[in-house]
Amino acid sequence: MNKIQQDLKHKIEHIFKVKCTEVSKLINLEGSNHVYLFNIKGQNYVIKKLNDMSIMDWKREKAAYNSLKSFNITDELVYFDNGIKITKFLEKSKSLSYDESDMIDLLDHIRKVHESGISIEYEYDIIDNMNKYIAHCNKETKELNELANFRDQIKSIQAMLNKLKVPRVLCHGDACIPNFFRLPDGSIKILDWEYAGMADPLLDIAIATLHQGFENVDPVWCLHQYLKRVPTEQEFLRLNSFLALNSLALMVWCIYGDPENYEYYLNSAVHYSKFVLDI
Repeated sequence: MNKIQQDLKHKIEHIFKVKCTEVSKLINLEGSNHVYLFNIKGQNYVIKKLNDMSIMDWKREKAAYNSLKSFNITDELVYFDNGIKITKFLEKSKSLSYDESDMIDLLDHIRKVHESGISIEYEYDIIDNMNKYIAHCNKETKELNELANFRDQIKSIQAMLNKLKVPRVLCHGDACIPNFFRLPDGSIKILDWEYAGMADPLLDIAIATLHQGFENVDPVWCLHQYLKRVPTEQEFLRLNSFLALNSLALMVWCIYGDPENYEYYLNSAVHYSKFVLDI
């Protein structure tokens, strides 16, 4: 058992007021943070601690969970303080797939969040996220120099979006398949709200398609399904703008977190930046 596991197990014992022998399993669920499954008296729970490379404030995720509690669309929160989150494990659930019906369900549930009228004090700021990612890169690299070449495009796209003054809604900020689980009764729960914030709703649609991969889902199809009508020219422009900006942000994340996918997001950034600015 490594130090992280030991610290989390001690935390579990303190929170639940149990002896160490009463905490079993502590299975690593992997992912970009420290996430473990554990069991106490026959009940499974999940404990999460953001890793040192995370750019997010845990209070953001707590605010989202608290605001959405009555909406019954998240996993059940048991404890959240000082960066430690504990939720009840979703028994016999399974992640959504790339099947058309599952993608429609994903988009329907994102729409429900957007239309809920719920708000939190945090904004989702792509440029701020990008700068935080850059701050983690402690040396200049070829990849960072490539990102610098997009500086003018980033400013132009952001300025254009600001002029539109689209009303902000609560966005998940990481609306990808692994965060959506179907329960045995058919209901769907949305997990991991660490990127949640107020933003243009089409931000979530862009993120969903980027994370799923264009080989699995079509952004234009997703936009039609989300809106349930033919998109306007402005809506196409907003979607493609967020595809460009989030591709750039993910390029930086890839530098230290997922180097194998760097070229994928670079190519996406080139394509969508040119598409948006050529309109």
